[in-house]
Amino acid sequence: MGAVRRLVDADTGEVIPYAPYAFSGRHTQVDKARVEAITESKAFTPSQKFLVLWWIGVSPEGMDPLRATGADIARRVGMSTDAVGKINRKLVQHRILIVRGRIGNYNLYRISPYIAFHGTGLEQREAVKTCKPPEIPGFNEMTPVRWEAQ
Repeated sequence: MGAVRRLVDADTGEVIPYAPYAFSGRHTQVDKARVEAITESKAFTPSQKFLVLWWIGVSPEGMDPLRATGADIARRVGMSTDAVGKINRKLVQHRILIVRGRIGNYNLYRISPYIAFHGTGLEQREAVKTCKPPEIPGFNEMTPVRWEAQ
């Protein structure tokens, strides 16, 4: 299992308990309030909500896009290519998905860094500067205040 990391409080010298997460691999930080708002919203169908959760799980580290076409995604999730395309377009309209490249005439997407991000807090803060916040019906951006400095 690798070397044990010891964290020490710089002010008191006390050891801070530390343990790595017990996930089976990569993991992502998620804005639970936004995901809750999406999953409870009547503006999205169950299939759209399912794909939001799928995108959270498959979006690569940082701001890289998932390098997959609609047909690739459809095979992976058991939907038709047309359904995946239609859902992805709606999620882009709400800025839940963002376009991060192209393969031929197909857009490459990833989940908005406002919803989920794999990277440090500083990297996520830089990532959100590159896009607008998602539009999630029923989600109030200011309750509670989302950022320390606005």
